[in-house]
Amino acid sequence: MIPLLECPPLCKIMKIDIFGFRGRFNKYSYCTYFMSEEENIPEIPGVDPNTNKVTPCQEIIINEIPTGSIIDIGAGGEGVIAQVGGKRVTAIDKRQSEIDEAKDKAPDANWMVADALNLPFENEEFDNATSFFCGMYMSNEDKKKSIEEIYRVLSSGGEFWIWDSIFDTDKESFIIVLAISLPDKEKFSTGYGASLKFQNEEFYIEYLEEAGFSIEEKEVHKYWFFIKAKK
Repeated sequence: MIPLLECPPLCKIMKIDIFGFRGRFNKYSYCTYFMSEEENIPEIPGVDPNTNKVTPCQEIIINEIPTGSIIDIGAGGEGVIAQVGGKRVTAIDKRQSEIDEAKDKAPDANWMVADALNLPFENEEFDNATSFFCGMYMSNEDKKKSIEEIYRVLSSGGEFWIWDSIFDTDKESFIIVLAISLPDKEKFSTGYGASLKFQNEEFYIEYLEEAGFSIEEKEVHKYWFFIKAKK
């Protein structure tokens, strides 16, 4: 196993909620990419490295999001897509607490408590859709159902952009640590963790194609992937 070594002081997580983890680093923290993978794994207070898999810091740069109206699935916590899209984004999450946490970061977005498995919207209501590290909290059955719902509410030709984790672990939980860059925003670090044991991009591709999407773009890294699909 890869040991969890202490990160520099600016790479400390400030809060944690295992098995539903969305923890933000302080606003001055950055991941140190000059370090080796083993050295770049942050030490998270309250997380036992013997029972939890924590990734090295992963850099994600979002220079653009889809145009037009967007439904963002599982948008709470950091509200990454809502921060970029503002009022164009209908940001949904099942948990009001996650929405409350994200609202201050993206006050112009349209925030709503809603279930991705039963979206309270009309057919073809949105131009495009996004999901930023949300599917890792869902069972495979729920992933499939949510993709079918997203397909339903997208207009013809609409795109679905997905960022999510890749993992295969026997640990109690998997936690991916991210350093995120957004247009005209200060770079920040955060983390997402769940108790699923296995996930990769192939699950999504299968479910997307079964729902009727075509895969337009795929980018696969060691611990995460990006997929752009089109209705």
